[in-house]
Amino acid sequence: MTFRTAITTTLLGYLFMWGCDTKTKNVDSCGDSFLDPGEECDGPNLDYESCASLGYYNAVGTLRCLENCTFDKTDCGGICGDGAVDDPQGEQCDGGNLHEQTCSSLGFAAGALACDADCQFDVTNCQSLCGNGLKDPTEECDDGNAQSFDGCSNTCRFEEGFACTDDNPSICTSVCGDLLVAGDEECDGTELGDATCADFGEYVGILECRGDCTIDSTGCYPPCGDEIIQESFGEDCDGSVLDGATCVSQGYSHGSGALSCTDECQFDETACIPKSTNADLSTLTVSSGTLMPAFSAGTTSYAVTVPTPETTLTVTATVADPYATVAFMPTQPMTLVEGNNPATVTVTAESGAQNVYTMVITRLSPNDYGSPNIGGLKYVPAGTFQRDATVTNLSTVSAFRMSRYEITRAQWTAVTGWVDPSNGTSSSGTSDPVQKVGWYDAIAFCNKLSLLEGLTPVYTVSGVNFSTLTYAQIPTSDNATWNAVTANWAANGYRLPTEMEWMWAAMGADTGAPGVTNTTGYAKAFAGSTGSNAIDDYAWYSTNSTSKTHPAGTKLPNELGLYDLSGNVWEWNWDWSAAYPTGTVTDYRGPASGSNRVEHGAGFGSYASDCSLAYLLGSNPHYRFFSVGFRVVRP
Repeated sequence: MTFRTAITTTLLGYLFMWGCDTKTKNVDSCGDSFLDPGEECDGPNLDYESCASLGYYNAVGTLRCLENCTFDKTDCGGICGDGAVDDPQGEQCDGGNLHEQTCSSLGFAAGALACDADCQFDVTNCQSLCGNGLKDPTEECDDGNAQSFDGCSNTCRFEEGFACTDDNPSICTSVCGDLLVAGDEECDGTELGDATCADFGEYVGILECRGDCTIDSTGCYPPCGDEIIQESFGEDCDGSVLDGATCVSQGYSHGSGALSCTDECQFDETACIPKSTNADLSTLTVSSGTLMPAFSAGTTSYAVTVPTPETTLTVTATVADPYATVAFMPTQPMTLVEGNNPATVTVTAESGAQNVYTMVITRLSPNDYGSPNIGGLKYVPAGTFQRDATVTNLSTVSAFRMSRYEITRAQWTAVTGWVDPSNGTSSSGTSDPVQKVGWYDAIAFCNKLSLLEGLTPVYTVSGVNFSTLTYAQIPTSDNATWNAVTANWAANGYRLPTEMEWMWAAMGADTGAPGVTNTTGYAKAFAGSTGSNAIDDYAWYSTNSTSKTHPAGTKLPNELGLYDLSGNVWEWNWDWSAAYPTGTVTDYRGPASGSNRVEHGAGFGSYASDCSLAYLLGSNPHYRFFSVGFRVVRP
């Protein structure tokens, strides 16, 4: 191209451009639809901007231009940086607006909270607080506690064998398969920790780890059965090995069978029996005299009377259980002094239970008498006493001997050979006083006993041979022949006491003041009463008898050593019942005839007031009642 041609072409171009500009802009102005410097927009000219392009949250909102050529963003909603915290859009803060939060409110210890360009809290300048459940930049984890060994340590650092999430709080779980035993893992791979078969109650074997990091103990086996006692595994024994143990060493009776071992290596005590608690005697005997009452395993209190010449006595006993032991006090044979000699027989059962049998051996004084059939008779000295409230009514009694006990059921049958007449319901046994005995029966017994011991009988009944007399021959109704009985007061045989003899003996004679007239004894509340002692210690009566008799001599004696003169059974006297004469009488034996014979002393069903020495009853001599018995006297 020539130079000329080029100039022409250029000129034509400029002319063309000038021709396309149809408007001439002389001054910048808002509202001319031209975007001038400093303007965000101008009229409809938004410079291709929108709510979305400007970063506002309402991307579909309408961006408009205001008259001052700035954007009208009203319909665009909020945006990070506008100073308003837009919670729905996930803003935590906005510029200087921290939404009333601080480092402390976010769980940090202290520091200055800030807001970053994304409207999220900037905790760079907050001081960490491990254990608050918020993982800050200085922490590897934060599981919401300050404990170690749970995956996140007490310094908020990862712990070996765990994996933790970035959540707030961090969630840490043990990693099964990393060969590290952590968390709730029992094992991990070949790592079993310190676990052994013993931890699973077994003896030896091989432990393995399952895929879920729990221990598999199926390879272990128990110690029981190896004939070795493994005490650490709770074995008592193993097979035939008992380590010397027996039923006895295990606290059982010597009468047990053999101790053995179970399949679980525990003692098999099937053949073992408990130690016996039997502390009874099967026999109790004395070398002289007779036990009163007769021996019974359930009776633990006895009395024995021996004659004056006996200076020693031996008590022997047999235990009811072969493994019980017996101890005597004093050592046998024992030396006797005149009067009472206490002795005890203590039985100790295999279990340790004890039963103590007590005895009082009375060595008679020279004036006492020992009967081979009814035991001792105590000497009652002669003396004088006031028999009632009238001071001039005095009774003088000659010396005599009285049986220490009421005649018992066993003695009745042994002496007479007759059937025991007693009411069994009202009696505890044959050592109790005989009852249901009429006055006729009582004098018959006296003569039978006299004949048995070679003494002269006291009583004579016309036409009656007492040596052959049977119980059936004794009258059961009032009988004139038996009522006309006579007494040989000089005979040395046995008889019933007169009423005056009974009262004199019951009040203790003159033991309180020997040789002095007893002016107060008649008023005693019971035999043995001192005015301050308890009747329950001396008498079986309605309050303590449980409506039955009890073994003779089981209560305390009176001053003379005579038992049961109050209570247990009423006692027949010789006398016909009648008013006492006035004045002084000597060896008074009552009137020559009457309808009722005297009974003294009260019985097991009587009131306490009936036990007084002055109280008496009168009954027909043939009358047999279950609370009436007797005792005997002789010169």
